[in-house]
Amino acid sequence: MKKTKGKAKLSNHYFMPDDIRLFDYNQIFSISSLWVELGMENIVATYDLSVRGISEHRNFLLFGGLEEMLENIKDWKYTKEEVDFLLKNESITPKMAKLMRNFKFSGDIYAMKEGTAFFSNEPVVRLDGPIWQINLFTFFLINALTSNTIFLSKIVRSVLATQGKFESLSCSVTRAHSNESSLKFGRAAYLLGSPSSLVPTFARKFNLPVSKVSTKAYHAFIKSFPTEIDAMRAATSVFDKLDFMIDTYDVKQGVKNAITVALELKKEGKGRTIGCLVIDSGKDVYDFIRQAKYVRKELDKADLKNIGITLAGNFEEHKMQKLAEHNAPITNVLACTELVTSADYPKLEAVLKLVEMRRGKKITYNAKLAPGKESYPARKQVFRKFKNGKMVGDTIAHEKEKFGTPLLKKVMTKGKLTYKLPNLDSIKNHVDKQLTQLPNRLKVVDKKNRYPVKISPRLEKMMSALRKKHLKT
Repeated sequence: MKKTKGKAKLSNHYFMPDDIRLFDYNQIFSISSLWVELGMENIVATYDLSVRGISEHRNFLLFGGLEEMLENIKDWKYTKEEVDFLLKNESITPKMAKLMRNFKFSGDIYAMKEGTAFFSNEPVVRLDGPIWQINLFTFFLINALTSNTIFLSKIVRSVLATQGKFESLSCSVTRAHSNESSLKFGRAAYLLGSPSSLVPTFARKFNLPVSKVSTKAYHAFIKSFPTEIDAMRAATSVFDKLDFMIDTYDVKQGVKNAITVALELKKEGKGRTIGCLVIDSGKDVYDFIRQAKYVRKELDKADLKNIGITLAGNFEEHKMQKLAEHNAPITNVLACTELVTSADYPKLEAVLKLVEMRRGKKITYNAKLAPGKESYPARKQVFRKFKNGKMVGDTIAHEKEKFGTPLLKKVMTKGKLTYKLPNLDSIKNHVDKQLTQLPNRLKVVDKKNRYPVKISPRLEKMMSALRKKHLKT
């Protein structure tokens, strides 16, 4: 943000990363102000971040967004300019403004590991700290959980649907809802074993080898030359190995031209070659399969078995399952629009709920009782039981109970990270382990199967007491 004669002037028309602090409705700031003005600022509150309900399109979810949450919360602060703006517009009170000018989160955070499989109503993050502070994170936390979890939970279905029959699943970020969502999607895709098409960004930011993503000569390049074969010859004179889209004009002619160039390169003996032939057009999934079989037959006849086939298009888990079931002779699948928009289920009912308040030794339990939107009280833990290496059931319980392996671990103490954030490959390994532990019935993409999640008797008893207190009839 630039200043002109003492007044703030936006440097551009787009939102910047720092703007997430003001992405809340005025009511969020005003409610925190009310707590402060009423002398409640020192109340230590507990909030649960969870997802309410899972669509019939999902058997499980993969938790995403922890790194984004922690990195932002530990550095969360407000500039004088931002506080003055809120004060001028009567969104906050003077006492609140004083606290915000020196804002530093002073609470604790417990969370599941990023990439953990979870289910409806299970807290994936628990925050303990000043009631007014955590309230300011409301929309940020909900949005961070929603976007990252949607991408992981969509892509994983395609990974499972391919049944390991193809060398790789590549996820294109084309047609994402925004540049930020494309970056989050690319990150999620990498965690699920897909080489991201965001080579410069990811290679630089996460120190990944660029070689994980192949170079493709796509339609614009092909069309920029007098003929298709001219384009192929020109491309292979610069790079040693490329993939070629062969459906710019006609697949049959395209594979014929590619075979000609591949044989020329083979005769030269300089190590240059074609990696894959890419088919980017098809009337439906069965048309893609027919074309792939034709191309494979022609390549084999020319003794070019080392050249693979990539299908690129609007693929998602159901279409990929068809590719696997019909043994499509392909090496890779490059999916775009359906995945990057999570078209079948582009929403997630993420919520942040106040569940407990502590003032000194006095503890007050909080719950929402509205039918269909219930939230249980108290500081909780999610426990998971296993049998023969497979998950068999979860229990949402009070933090002092024990029903199996606890999933929520302390990651922040008094506003400071006490958890070393794992790199992408470590998270990827955790995701892989989660998938091996999932019951097989949850891995199918065309049937709805439930996983048992219980509420402990202690929590049920506490909930019953709150119903009696608030629902007097």
